[in-house]
Formats: sequence, C-alpha cells, structure tokens
Amino acid sequence: MVVSEIDVDVEDELIRAMREELEGVVAKELCDSVSAGVTGVLVASVRIQRLYFVIRATIMGLMSALITFIVVWYLGMIDVAEAVFLGIFVFVVSLVVSRLFDKQIVRVSKKIVAFLNKHRRLRTFVLKNL
Repeated sequence: MVVSEIDVDVEDELIRAMREELEGVVAKELCDSVSAGVTGVLVASVRIQRLYFVIRATIMGLMSALITFIVVWYLGMIDVAEAVFLGIFVFVVSLVVSRLFDKQIVRVSKKIVAFLNKHRRLRTFVLKNL
C-alpha cells in the first residue's frame, strides 16, 4: 500500500519519522540479503577453487609418481643429477597434461563439491586437511 493511496498527512513529523525508519529497515534488510547472497557465492567459489587445487595436485602427483616409477624401473637406478632432470621433466609433463584436461577437472570438482555439500563432515575433512 502506498502512502498517497490512504488518507494520511505525509507532512506529519511522526509519519515522516516512521517512514524514514521503515525505509532504513527495508534498505538494511535488502542490503543484508544482497550481502548474504554475495557471501554465499564467494564461499562456493572458494570451495570449488580449493577442491580444484586438491584434485589437480593429486593428478599431477600420481602422474609424476607413475612416470618416475617407470623410468627407474626401466633404468634400474638413477643418480642425483638424473633425478633432478627427471623431476623437472616429470613436473612439466604433469603440468601440461593437467592443463590439457582443465575443463574436465573443473567439471569433476563441481560434481564433488555438490556431493560434499550433502556430507558435511567429509567436506570439512577434505577442504581443511587435504
């Protein structure tokens, strides 16, 4: 209901004060609502980014371990200089491969976040400890 639609003296000080207070409360509630919405979006984004990092780091680690295992198994043993060069090579390869599958990793991360939203304790463990 709009004030002009009813018989109220808009110039009355009490009505004006109540109207200003009401507008302040409505503005504050709207601001709180927008703030809560923005905060929710930011929290979801941070969760996805953390999980994305964990998944990508795990994939890179597994690829690196597999390549290192294959090379050491093939050669029998390696010395320190070979290990350093192998480490750099393996890191670059795993980084390139993980970047090639970036879209798939993001998609899987979003699915995992949706799953973890249903399991609070598991979500807390994964996002805080991994």
